[in-house]
Amino acid sequence: MGEKISCSACCGIFNLKFNAAERTAWAQRNTEIFLALDLTKAENIVAYRKEREAETLPQRIRDDIYVCPFVGFVGTKNGSHIEQPPVACEPGASVRTGCLLHPQGSPHPQISLWEHPQNFSFYGEGICLSYDCLAKERQAFRADFFRWAEGADGHGGPGAAARTTRSLPQPLYAYGRLASDHTLHRTLAMLAMDSQDLSGFYTLLAELYETYSVVTTSFEDVEKVLPQSIEELCLFLARRIDAANAEQISALLSAAWHRHTADNKAS
Repeated sequence: MGEKISCSACCGIFNLKFNAAERTAWAQRNTEIFLALDLTKAENIVAYRKEREAETLPQRIRDDIYVCPFVGFVGTKNGSHIEQPPVACEPGASVRTGCLLHPQGSPHPQISLWEHPQNFSFYGEGICLSYDCLAKERQAFRADFFRWAEGADGHGGPGAAARTTRSLPQPLYAYGRLASDHTLHRTLAMLAMDSQDLSGFYTLLAELYETYSVVTTSFEDVEKVLPQSIEELCLFLARRIDAANAEQISALLSAAWHRHTADNKAS
């Protein structure tokens, strides 16, 4: 998580039958309800979890991937405290999702009353604090991915001027969906094309993931053999997106890739 962007894929945020606006409303509702809780009583936190889990259960895309109800909008760190996030749709509001139970990151002013607050969650503190994203753990991210992410979050940069509300997912989820795709990043790192700027490729892939509700979590489906070329990668991604239309989707991704190659050569 950075100052402007975040992921939360490992918490199951993409395993919901929601569009981007509905996903935002869900995270905002989690935040509002949790911030209104009196955390001096453990039963309030337990009741919150049960109620929010019951609401999301029928909305899951895959039954085998848990959706944590403690995902919410977290504010910006200011000195030694976390500023409470305003309503997500307000101008200047935090668009970073994070853990409402995190001992250092929660926006709830009473979170310090509990020495191990994340033990109220399904996974518990031992898993939540020790787990790290596979792509991050392997240091697989390309530098241009983060340049694209900064531009894709609504604060300027490549792709921002061309974004339309109808055609692209909300910036927060564009970054989160791709940041958690460790096979994508491991393959791009292996192919070693450092001179290329793949911002258009990232933007198209994020749009396809959102359109087809691709569930990414950052901790599953670790391929023993990675795609060995960009053509193989495009086909691999296309099959994940929609196996029935894999050839057409692969062609779209490949075309976006080769546009970058041609642009880089021209420049």
